[in-house]
Amino acid sequence: MRQSIAAVVLVAVVGMLTGGCHQAVQGTKTTTTTSTTTPKAPPPVVESALKGFLLSPEQINAVLGTTDMKVTNNRDALPDDSATMTPRECLAIDGSAQAQVYANSGFMAVRDQTLNRQEGNNLSHFAEQAVVLFPTAKQAGEFFTASAQQWQGCHDYTHVQSKTHWTVAAITNSNGVLSTTSTLQDPPATGWKACARALTVKNNVVVDANTCSVDPKNSAVDIAGQIAAKVPA
Repeated sequence: MRQSIAAVVLVAVVGMLTGGCHQAVQGTKTTTTTSTTTPKAPPPVVESALKGFLLSPEQINAVLGTTDMKVTNNRDALPDDSATMTPRECLAIDGSAQAQVYANSGFMAVRDQTLNRQEGNNLSHFAEQAVVLFPTAKQAGEFFTASAQQWQGCHDYTHVQSKTHWTVAAITNSNGVLSTTSTLQDPPATGWKACARALTVKNNVVVDANTCSVDPKNSAVDIAGQIAAKVPA
């Protein structure tokens, strides 16, 4: 009888130990899950922020390698200089932020500023910087793509009033910046002799720059790049 009781107790103890080990093993089981986070697109720029993207006269001076650049015009509407030059296909090369160039593009607002430096009876330096707001980054990008195609169609143009002729260099599309330089044929002894153009896009803002001097080099590209760096993305 004692042997039977002892056997029963032994079986019970073994069962408890076995159950305890089983529970301990279950307790060490873990499940690993992974999740990925998609970066959110930046919020679109609002109109009230546009003016703050433009460079100061001191910054324009530094880019053009000159001094005393003065602001001559601030605009919140696109100018239309289409009647002053021909052919119209070159309007985007001749000047930045032109009304007919942006027509039907869906743009919402613009801040456009011109500066120049007088030297005697001539202008030695000129700069125009513009930021054009679109509803979405997609629409701004579409305007840039269309401009890259349209600029290729311009090779030379004429200013109607002054009867000056300009030859357009090769169009460059590098690092997201569209650029070219137009050279004045038979230039005067003083005053500027060439003008540079640059166009880029950041978020829902198109940056449009134009510079003129004896040798503008990459000044329009530099201005556009500095402005674009201030646009959140």
